[in-house]
Amino acid sequence: MTMFIIGLFAGMAAFALIASVVIFNKLQLEVAAMHRMMQVIALKVNKIEKTSQTTMDAAETFVDALRSSAEQMMIMRPPSRGQMPPEGFDDLRKSFEDGIRRFEENEMNESDEEDSEGEGEEPWKKK
Repeated sequence: MTMFIIGLFAGMAAFALIASVVIFNKLQLEVAAMHRMMQVIALKVNKIEKTSQTTMDAAETFVDALRSSAEQMMIMRPPSRGQMPPEGFDDLRKSFEDGIRRFEENEMNESDEEDSEGEGEEPWKKK
């Protein structure tokens, strides 16, 4: 009888050991997959930030070039009626910056909504 009880405990211990190894292996695979997914997300967010910064810099350079061009034209000939004064380019720069910020906010809101909607829907079909 004691051999049966010892065998029963040994069998339960072996089963518990094997089950824990299998469970820990599956957990390790899930954690590794989540780690890879987080790396991909971080890379994509970094790319979006770089693109936004590059777009903002390009808009500022464009507005500076427009202002410089307007100043050069003002030197060559006086402004006639209906032309934009050089100070008007500051408003143009501000409108570029506001537009880019709104675009970034909309992109972030849409990505949050897409994450909450699920994987079954196609993201390019928006209502």
